[in-house]
Amino acid sequence: MQLFSHAARPFHLGPYPSERLGRAVVAPPLAGIDGDGTVDQDHEERSLDLSRAIGDFMCALDAVRQGDRNQSPAEVPTDPQERSNHIKAAGYFLDSSLVGVCRLCPEHMLPRRIEHPRLRTTSYAQSEEKLRLRFNPNAVIRQMQRSLALTEQGIGGHTHAVVFLVEFPRDPTSNEPGVEWIVGLQHWRAALRSAETATVLANYIRILGYDACSHSATTTDVNLNRLAVSAGLALVSDDGAVTSPFIGRQFGLAVVTTNLELAPDAPLRLQGMRDRLRAKGIGWWTGSASPKNARNRMDFAKRAFKDSRYPVERLKRVDKPTTLIDEDRIPRSPKSSEFFLRAAFGDLGKAAQDASKDGYSVSKAPLAAALRLALNVYSLLQRGEPAPVRAENYGDPVRNADTIKATMHFLGADLAGISRAPRWVWYSHRQDGTEMPVAHPLAVSVMIDQGYETMEGASGDDWISSAQSMRTYMRAGLVCGVLGQHLRNLGFGATAHSAADSDVIQTPLVLLAGLGEVSRIGDIILNPFLGPRQKTGILTTNFPMMADKPIDFGLQKFCGSCNKCARECPSGAISSGPKVMFNGYEIWKADVEKCTRYRMTNMAGSMCGRCMKTCPWNLAGLVREAPFRWAAMNLPWAAKWIARLDDMLNRGRINPIKKWWWDVANDGTGRVVKARTTNMRQLNKHIDVKYETRRSPPIRRR
Repeated sequence: MQLFSHAARPFHLGPYPSERLGRAVVAPPLAGIDGDGTVDQDHEERSLDLSRAIGDFMCALDAVRQGDRNQSPAEVPTDPQERSNHIKAAGYFLDSSLVGVCRLCPEHMLPRRIEHPRLRTTSYAQSEEKLRLRFNPNAVIRQMQRSLALTEQGIGGHTHAVVFLVEFPRDPTSNEPGVEWIVGLQHWRAALRSAETATVLANYIRILGYDACSHSATTTDVNLNRLAVSAGLALVSDDGAVTSPFIGRQFGLAVVTTNLELAPDAPLRLQGMRDRLRAKGIGWWTGSASPKNARNRMDFAKRAFKDSRYPVERLKRVDKPTTLIDEDRIPRSPKSSEFFLRAAFGDLGKAAQDASKDGYSVSKAPLAAALRLALNVYSLLQRGEPAPVRAENYGDPVRNADTIKATMHFLGADLAGISRAPRWVWYSHRQDGTEMPVAHPLAVSVMIDQGYETMEGASGDDWISSAQSMRTYMRAGLVCGVLGQHLRNLGFGATAHSAADSDVIQTPLVLLAGLGEVSRIGDIILNPFLGPRQKTGILTTNFPMMADKPIDFGLQKFCGSCNKCARECPSGAISSGPKVMFNGYEIWKADVEKCTRYRMTNMAGSMCGRCMKTCPWNLAGLVREAPFRWAAMNLPWAAKWIARLDDMLNRGRINPIKKWWWDVANDGTGRVVKARTTNMRQLNKHIDVKYETRRSPPIRRR
């Protein structure tokens, strides 16, 4: 946990106090830099190595590195510094460790392009089943083909480069439980995560009307190491290696080149004693200077990969979920029962149906549209046939479970849990009425944090809302997709299920996997560490694993007393009453139609997460919040008083310092324009939400 709050720190400065580093006036020489920042691609010979699966996803990202740009420049600020701050903040939103900007010069160019060896030979032909996806996979294929055609033209006309640095977590130790698939893959992990960011933001810049191309550690036209030095992210050591003053040499790089005018960062100078004291002084050691500091710099430094970053081992495990599930009475639902699909069919009215065309309800926010492309690209790799020969030595379910969870956490899942996948969680029929099979007996559920700091700057239903959701859906699609691909390479059946393509209802699986409890917020399973501020993804498989037990941290009593989400819901969709039985589940039944209609037709923002924003469990992870979490888990009868204290502290209000995004929207014709209006909701403290049962009027006797 953090000792200090950084509520007054602008988001574009990032997690490290890099603004305190000494900067050079003259650009450093680049000729002596060793290497170009790419990875060794000998994974082609190791089909049972996780790097093979990572390479498949790198190849897919490389296939959309370029694309056609919007012909109308977006209505965005013209100040180069504000543009740089915005693009850097977007990089930090996507979990980069450091982001820098520089001008592009001939010294940065490679003599010839380095390409993923399978970039032009991989077939993305789709099976009949994949053509049933919610999105149009043919459109994604055409975009890949167009990108490859544009790649032949190079990056002429690009003037600036944005460099994204992703640091390594702790090196897995050889005797640590669960790490057999991830030992030695630090470079591949960092390459994948940085490539994802560069691909998304290159697409985002193109949507804004400017040309842009991503460059990864497997496909690039530029020297990544030289650009890291020019952009002020690293220095050159005596042996020619690039080194970050905060991170050392343990990182991976990706780059976006563009013709968007940006304000460059000054390169670093050799850090003298005064520079080191300013950057790594008391503020660095106490944690007051920045979120990342000397005590928490390295992820998993004191945690096992299989256990996640959070103390899940301290949670109370129970044999059955804390909410009643009458499994014998749960019907299998057809996929057409999803409310976003019902909106597309017109069941929610014309406005919601119009908003669903071509995914407009998501793509009206440009950054969300860019994230959606990456999610759809990952969806092309969600399925497949397992290798004909199954790998040996995977008969221990406990060891296998540790390996699965350690790999998920290593790749980017904040939390992972394992459960059975009963028949009633599988959709019964596709949209066209054909039956859907029950494919696998087990499921891995993952949770991805939507990001506390970005949520702090938002109302919950403004113009960043859909991007927050798409970012988490995209990351869940990545970690589940990579691991699913790896399991199939080992000869096991596996399918990733994402927001773009899913055969299962995710909520009950997350509950069964012990990642949270049913909350008052409708279909959200609330986690004691992330609260409701998260989204999920699922991997189903026949890989033998020991299932986790559900958890009990007192949420049923807490949500039974606290009505803050119901009070703050802009559509009035959240119940303020008791739990009810619905389709075999005991839940606080939300009005899903109201919720979906508002999210799709919200004209002052994109989608909605107002309930997540204002929930008392939406915590920053500060030491001073620990007593609240303890009280909420151990004194659930005090929920009403805790909610009142939450209001007194103005938790859930908008912090304008953390607002880094632009309020721009697709106007429906493809142009990106300034939003006409933006939701700026404050807390409704004056409202006292009460549940009153309806009573029949008394019978009057004559």
